[in-house]
Amino acid sequence: MQDETGERFGVLVGWQSADLGDRMVLEIQTVERATWESGEKPFLTKIMMTNNQATVLANYLLKASGSMPPPRRRWMARLFG
Repeated sequence: MQDETGERFGVLVGWQSADLGDRMVLEIQTVERATWESGEKPFLTKIMMTNNQATVLANYLLKASGSMPPPRRRWMARLFG
């Protein structure tokens, strides 16, 4: 579905990533109402980003969702864990 500005709106139904060393490719699958109702395959969007961009995006999504990042293990726990 597109609005009057031409932007598409859909629902996230899947994702995966591919490691390219210092970069990665994030593949996002979305469906729109018309796509879902007609049984068509989801739209696939591939986004290439640096690992730093992926980290910033992950932190943004954690904050936006109200979640907390996993706790860091202290150096003593790493030694004995």
